[in-house]
Amino acid sequence: MKVAKTAGESLAAGNITRGCELCIEGRKLVLFVTGKCNLDCYYCTISKGRWQADEVWANERLVKQDADIIDEAKKCGAKGAGITGGEPLLELDRVVRYIRLLKKKFGKQFHIHLYTNGTLATADVLRKLHAAGLDELRIHQNKKAVKEALKLEGWKVGMEVPCIPGSEKELCKLIDFLGTARAHFLNLNELEFSERNIAPMEKIGMATRKDSLTAVKGSRETAMKVLRYAAGQNLPVHFCTAALKLDYQLRNRLRNRANNIRKGFEKVTPEGFLLKGAVMADDLEAVVKALRKAGLKGGQLALKTEKRRVELSAVDARKLAKKLPFKFAVVKEYPCAGPWDWELTPLNYRPEVS
Repeated sequence: MKVAKTAGESLAAGNITRGCELCIEGRKLVLFVTGKCNLDCYYCTISKGRWQADEVWANERLVKQDADIIDEAKKCGAKGAGITGGEPLLELDRVVRYIRLLKKKFGKQFHIHLYTNGTLATADVLRKLHAAGLDELRIHQNKKAVKEALKLEGWKVGMEVPCIPGSEKELCKLIDFLGTARAHFLNLNELEFSERNIAPMEKIGMATRKDSLTAVKGSRETAMKVLRYAAGQNLPVHFCTAALKLDYQLRNRLRNRANNIRKGFEKVTPEGFLLKGAVMADDLEAVVKALRKAGLKGGQLALKTEKRRVELSAVDARKLAKKLPFKFAVVKEYPCAGPWDWELTPLNYRPEVS
């Protein structure tokens, strides 16, 4: 096998999994089923707000009912889902229900993978996941769970682990084990800093690369050594970079969602934001009346009462800002379930400085 770049500019020896392919395309719904976990790994990137919180999130949307998951999958154009946590198997019944829900709604071709530390992956638990229709199982360094899962046919089983700087010997031994066990893959994640792991990681001397805000120095170099070893083996190994997560997985998912939910007057930027104009005012009815008098019709504007503004195209905002006595701006909006302004640029007023 050769070490080559993927479509997401990550690195792989051999073919990457279907789950990874869909992640790169932004076609995987991130289904966070619980923040509870029975381990506390020092490098875990889960946020402080989600850690040990028994909440369900579909992408950036808090799930209150099963219909929320289906709706979010549709809005982001998902062709699959990645079930994560916390430790998902602490809520096994919930996981099984969600797998069946998504398969029933979108069909058997809707690809679902699951992350687990493997400590709870007994033979009975694995049979339930397999029977529900799980396509791909990613286990965190639990060899016993890998062996048990491989007894069941028809799904892909492998490991997904962080690429800790200097751990190439251990990772190469892991490749040997997985190859002998006839597992299907090994995924290496570039080690990253997060709000919760920064203190323990800095304590043992880790630092960021000069060209990244989050990626840990030395993780990539370790991955390259492991990939060169993997090239002479039969086990596919994928090094998922911090850049892949940000520049491909997240950006493509945002772009897909933005294209599916955008109003007629909104444009989607290359980064995946919704570009539009906005008119801020207390009396929104007066703004609507003025905009209609200026020639805009119903489909060319939208009322956002919760933000105290009327939205329209960026082109119309720039044009009318010179003519009407209201506060006009151009907005780049992050297109998640609870949308927020990534960037707001005033056109005809100076923003108040607090």
